[in-house]
Amino acid sequence: MIFGFAYLIMVLIITSGWVLIAILPKPGFIEKPMESIKENLRVLINTQKKESKK
Repeated sequence: MIFGFAYLIMVLIITSGWVLIAILPKPGFIEKPMESIKENLRVLINTQKKESKK
């Protein structure tokens, strides 16, 4: 029975952590590099799509 409560608490902690990560705004030192990585990936994916259509 104690393992059931431990499992429940673990699931609730992980879930609340994911919710906080999703809701709270990211600081600038994380957001700026993420935007540049996203932009580089978009360019890379678009060039691969164009090459595969030829």
